[in-house]
Amino acid sequence: MKRHPNGTWRGARQPVVVSEAVLRARWVEAETLHLKRMGVSFDSIAEQITRVGRRQAQAIVTVPEGVEFPPDFQISRQACHKAFRKAIAREPSLAIDELRKLDNSRCEELYLNLQPAIRKGNARAVEVATKVLGHMARTHGYSAPTKHELTGKDGKPLTLVQLLEAIGPIADEK
Repeated sequence: MKRHPNGTWRGARQPVVVSEAVLRARWVEAETLHLKRMGVSFDSIAEQITRVGRRQAQAIVTVPEGVEFPPDFQISRQACHKAFRKAIAREPSLAIDELRKLDNSRCEELYLNLQPAIRKGNARAVEVATKVLGHMARTHGYSAPTKHELTGKDGKPLTLVQLLEAIGPIADEK
């Protein structure tokens, strides 16, 4: 015996029946992924999907036939985040590379748009450009690993006893 996607049992010779709830969930995943690729926040995605479910807005990804939304349909940003994570997990690794390329192209566009202000010497533009370049370095993995070491007054590494003396007593968490 096998199961349907909703968890009910089916016979070996019965076809898989995908329920309306599963179709709705897959649509939410697709819509969330598409909007996230456009750079929309999870709050805005939740509002958009809620409006689509209430027939107050047009969906970007077409809603499958037979999928109906309750009249008081609402989705939270946490549910959109969960749907995004599930959609990303379903995507092949090539799609992850596509998302990295998309992120890279966004960063390049941001950096190019900052160029006129950088050339004029705008300190804020230079600061933002540095952050964009740092993000690109972390994303692509070519930033140098950071090593943190605490040293004492003599320049030698701290011992655990010296560290505990420096930070003081630790309160017991209960």
